[in-house]
Amino acid sequence: MSHLRFAVLLPFAFILGCSNRVPTATVELIDTSFSITPRAEKAALHAVQDQIEGMNRGDVLILIPITGDAENDAGGRILRLRAPTARESYDADLRRYRDTARTQFTGWVASLGAERYRTDILGTLDSARQEIDSLPTNSNRHLVIVSDFLEDDDQYRFVSHPSLATPDRARALAVRLRSQHELPVHGVSLCLGRLESVDFPSLTPRRKMAVQAFWETYFAAQEHGPDIQIDGMGLLTGAAAACSGRAATDAGK
Repeated sequence: MSHLRFAVLLPFAFILGCSNRVPTATVELIDTSFSITPRAEKAALHAVQDQIEGMNRGDVLILIPITGDAENDAGGRILRLRAPTARESYDADLRRYRDTARTQFTGWVASLGAERYRTDILGTLDSARQEIDSLPTNSNRHLVIVSDFLEDDDQYRFVSHPSLATPDRARALAVRLRSQHELPVHGVSLCLGRLESVDFPSLTPRRKMAVQAFWETYFAAQEHGPDIQIDGMGLLTGAAAACSGRAATDAGK
């Protein structure tokens, strides 16, 4: 009789566990500029596709490409994916959603154009602010940025700009820009992952350290300091929730 009772109660326990699941809401900034190696870009986009396939009820995934055009939303290049919350028989709701999301993602990738010659990370972060504010507060919220972190806009080109010549100069620039572009992410896990870069290996060791120092300082005022992981794809395959708040010391090597 005890075995029978367990068999009867198990489905109810499973349903109760699913109902108590806290959805995940993530804003992801994906560097799709030509400074990222084709191999790394392909792997990153494949990881995002796997993320979409693994989304569950109530999950939110917002994708913003890091390119040379900071006005991503005006061009329709922000992809907002929201999984359904109402369960249907045989998970028909999820299957239908994933089919639609797969098509939307394919179109999003195809929309990336000539603006990929530049890398405006700071401008893309400006675009991310409203998206972060839109995330449901009753979810596990994340901001994930995967890039080579080499800003290349009309004002700053990190591979050559004098402000990135030394770590001290880079920190001073980061403090100044942070006051102009503060990114409020309180209650949001901040995760930074480095993608394989065409330009990063040729930088001098001092400039690599300066780039690292800039982003550590830029995000230092947040609730949790940045954790710059070398394997950016790792953050796109389920590791975002485990992203710690400590600043990495080896990501610039």
